[in-house]
Amino acid sequence: MTFLTNMKNNYRLEKLKKIELSPNENRETIYSFMLQPTISGNFDQALDSLEDLKPHMTSDCYYIAHKLHTRRGKKIIFNGELCKAKKNDILSFLDDAITSGDLRELLISPVRAQPDREVIYISEDAIYVYTTEQ
Repeated sequence: MTFLTNMKNNYRLEKLKKIELSPNENRETIYSFMLQPTISGNFDQALDSLEDLKPHMTSDCYYIAHKLHTRRGKKIIFNGELCKAKKNDILSFLDDAITSGDLRELLISPVRAQPDREVIYISEDAIYVYTTEQ
């Protein structure tokens, strides 16, 4: 019997027009800030479509991360891809991913000093909006 022990998920947001992170933007730290509201933040609402999502995307530029991580004890280790992208490029990317049946779990948050204030979590089934108390 053979077991597949080296499984890799190579979903790297390749069809998204990306803006690379600057040297002072740490992808693990940003991902941790983005993940936190989905764990302990306030769930605002579930959305049914990209049309419902558009009014919630009020910034011009967003962080987008493939929600893929592992845990070692309490430590979360980010294994996905994270980049920045313009709002319209993200919406186009999401539309293409839905149409092709290749939508993965994603976290999206506006690029600003506090990326954890509002987080959009996209699963294969729905779109969820989370916020933190201010």
